[in-house]
Amino acid sequence: MGQLDGKTAVVTGGTSGIGLATARRFREEGARVYITGRNKDTLDKAITEIGGTVTGIQADSANLTDLDRLYTTIADAGHHIDVLFANAGGGTFATLEQVTEEH
Repeated sequence: MGQLDGKTAVVTGGTSGIGLATARRFREEGARVYITGRNKDTLDKAITEIGGTVTGIQADSANLTDLDRLYTTIADAGHHIDVLFANAGGGTFATLEQVTEEH
């Protein structure tokens, strides 16, 4: 039994590096894993590498429509997010007061 048995984990940017390693570990701990990635081929390769119960969703975390689709996909499958690893990111530096949706 793993620490995440029966849990749903989402890893944004889960197709390489730290995101891929985290998604793999969450899967090993028993989680149902959803990963996102912008590139379909890279996403498909990551799904194969992780194995088990993993779902890939082509999405850009900077796109609110893509994030809504991610949430809807999870909810439509009858799941809810127990663990969120917000790995994908980029942008510019700003103070908390300066941050906007565009960031």
